[in-house]
Parts: sequence; C-alpha cells; structure tokens
Amino acid sequence: MQWDKCALVITSSVYVNTRYTALLDAGERERQYFDSLEFYIRETPFQKIIVCDSSGYIYPESMRRLAVEHHKQLELLSFTGDKAAMEQHGKGYGEGEIMEFVLTHSRLLKEVEGFLKVTGRLKLTNTEKLLRRAHHRQNYFMPISLIRPRWLVPPAARPCVEIRVYYTTKDVFKNVLLDAYLNVSDDKTYFLEHAYHDALAASAVKVQCFPLAPEITGTSGSNGWSFRERPIWKKLLIRCISHLGYITPVYKPKTR
Repeated sequence: MQWDKCALVITSSVYVNTRYTALLDAGERERQYFDSLEFYIRETPFQKIIVCDSSGYIYPESMRRLAVEHHKQLELLSFTGDKAAMEQHGKGYGEGEIMEFVLTHSRLLKEVEGFLKVTGRLKLTNTEKLLRRAHHRQNYFMPISLIRPRWLVPPAARPCVEIRVYYTTKDVFKNVLLDAYLNVSDDKTYFLEHAYHDALAASAVKVQCFPLAPEITGTSGSNGWSFRERPIWKKLLIRCISHLGYITPVYKPKTR
C-alpha cells in the first residue's frame, strides 16, 4: 500500500437517539471516539485522516493539533443527518449519509485514489499489517463470518459484507456503493451489510478479501458487544481457511 495514495475515513455520530442503538450516552461515546482517533493518529501510518460526524458534533481543535504533532493531516467534517429518514430506515441509512457527505465535501479525499473506512470508536489494531500487502487500486471486503462455512451461516446473513472495516477506491464507491444505503430497512432486516453486498455482487467490480483478517477492539454502539483481539489459535484457523479458499467477500448462491 502506498500511504500517500489512500486516506483513512472514520465515521462518527456522537449524539444519537435511534432504534437498535445500545450506547446512547453522548459523553461515553465522545470519550470512545477520542480514544479511537488518538490511536489512529499515533499508531497508524495513514498520512490523511478524515473524521465525519453526522450528529452535528464538532471535534475540538486539540485533535488537529495532535495530528500536526505526528505529521498527519486531519480533516474534521460535521453535518446533521436526516433524523426522520434514519428513524424510518435504520442506522445503516445514517452511515450511508456520512459516506455521501465525505465523498462530496472532503478536501483530503480528493487527493487520494482510495480509502480505508473504519467505524468510529473501534480500533483496527493490525492496520499496517493488514494493508502492507494490499494495493491502493484494489477493493477489499470481508464476509461477516470468517470461521463458519457459508452453509452454517443463517441464510439471511450470507449475502452480507463487513462494513466496520473495508477498503475501496473512490471510483468504485461512487459508481457502485454510494446510493446503496437508500435501500436499507431495519424493519425488513435489510441492513447496510446486505445493501453493499448486493450492489457489489451485481457489479463487475473485482472484490477480494484483505490479505489478513482485520483485528478489531472496542465496543459496538449497536448491540453493546465488546470486540477483543482473537487468540492465536483462531488467527491460525482463519489463515488456514482463507488459504484453502473458503473465505470469500461476495456470496453468490448456485442457480439451478
């Protein structure tokens, strides 16, 4: 990966009051976002970092000063999303709004060919190893289940891609994924994971898995789950399964 050819995009929503959200306390959410952003500034090789908040929250200038100290460019974007639409469609709609805002308004994104997207408050602890063998002109997505074979994954969850961490070129995102969030409906169990998967599957875009499995730590705001680094035996098992070709980003059921 050529670090000057890509950017890091962090999605944020400090103030939330939507269905299916476990963590609502703005103070705790803010603290976790700060902790995560400081990690990416201090511990990752990204030279360009974009943070976009959809709840109208303004990040303090101290974050920008920290980035300057570490020779990073930090762009802090903020807007207020469509609350009525998010209430109707679900959180994935809000995520889609953020990405559309970034693609439209980000100055730093105009300077690169692709971006790694991470969900705010989560830390991708193996960022450098993950992208060391990746290419800035390729597209990398993971299935939501890495160990269970497809036939053991519930049918409704098979056509899904992981959206907490993915890498894509700007062109692919604009042409394939930008409007996919408009189809999200939590009430119909059609999440952004489904919408992105289906858009990719219907396109002619080449999609592959990351060279390594992403290692995420932190707490999910959606369900309150805690993510910890995998034990070594699980990492080895995933590597073996991946080498055998059983981990693929896009699921296409066999047609009769």
